[in-house]
Amino acid sequence: MISHSKSFGFLVVIIGFLLATSALPGQSEEMRKLYTASWPVSDQSVTVRNKALSNAFAQVLVRASGHRKVLKSSTIRASLSDAASYMRLYSYKKLNLQEQKVYGKPLLLKVDFDPGAVARLLQDAGQPVWNNNRPSGTFWIAIDNRGQRKIAADGQDEVAITVRRQANSRGLPVTLPLMDLDDKSAVSIADVWGKFAEPVNRASRRYNSDYVVMGSLSRTGNGWQASWLVDLGNDDMRFTTNGASSQQAVARMVHRVADRLATKLAVVLSNQIETNYVLIRGLSSLESYAKAQNLLAGLSMVKSANAIQVREDEILFKLELQSASRYLIDALEMNNHLYRSAGFGNELAPDMGDGFNNQLNQDTLVYSWRG
Repeated sequence: MISHSKSFGFLVVIIGFLLATSALPGQSEEMRKLYTASWPVSDQSVTVRNKALSNAFAQVLVRASGHRKVLKSSTIRASLSDAASYMRLYSYKKLNLQEQKVYGKPLLLKVDFDPGAVARLLQDAGQPVWNNNRPSGTFWIAIDNRGQRKIAADGQDEVAITVRRQANSRGLPVTLPLMDLDDKSAVSIADVWGKFAEPVNRASRRYNSDYVVMGSLSRTGNGWQASWLVDLGNDDMRFTTNGASSQQAVARMVHRVADRLATKLAVVLSNQIETNYVLIRGLSSLESYAKAQNLLAGLSMVKSANAIQVREDEILFKLELQSASRYLIDALEMNNHLYRSAGFGNELAPDMGDGFNNQLNQDTLVYSWRG
């Protein structure tokens, strides 16, 4: 049993060390290039560069806010013409002939924008902010092209490439199955086509994702149509898309998924701070303690997350929030490491005479940890 004085202080130091020295792999991933965008250009003139800067900045604002509708804000629209003031550096890449066929231009302008300045702009404009810790998804897509069926595999076809390109434009980390012997033995085309969640979710565990997308994509007389099931843990989405090409149908799906995730995880930050407590049970190792704190601190609405009390395999965190508590609950339920426990903290933690129970009340959120 862990004591509540010197041992707890030592534990906090160890957690800090782990946070500082480890990437702490988990379901969510850090999008390191969230504030970097590229735009094709015809030359290096100032006029052409300024227009491309505006387009690249618009792409970054959509990623950082999580919503395409951010560009409808008058404040945001006004900032597009002043994109250079939010820029840290830029460079050009000369495209080869194959790349020029894709981009339609001989050069690619790459721009890095200042994350802090972008976040302040969004907050001042009353727009949502979605930090760079994003949930990752595994995308299983069964394709029927005039009777020829296959599952889109990582890097092998246009559908997989389209998923990655569109997900990158929205700042989403994604995985497509390798379709190696392990995948082929675990999942059939019929499983994906029929959207049978049990075998597909089981096969997705190797990819360590937060949510799973299952889709059936088929060619029709006038183009392509698709049916989708998105398993978000405590929330499922079912919808259809279509397009003149398979890329259009898939791109529309990615945007729908990104919009739903942003609705849950991107928040309008307040200047006022709200305090909340989260009790997490089943933290049986220092690594799990560190992962839990890293998870909480990485949420968009959390300004700070501190472990304040520990007892056996339970740890109580004090959170400072820049949004309402309901957004915190939505965010926590998106992570497969956590599942919500019934009842309140003081019902689950009987008084042991050590003061642990004093911090627990009916507003304390109680979760159990999964490996």
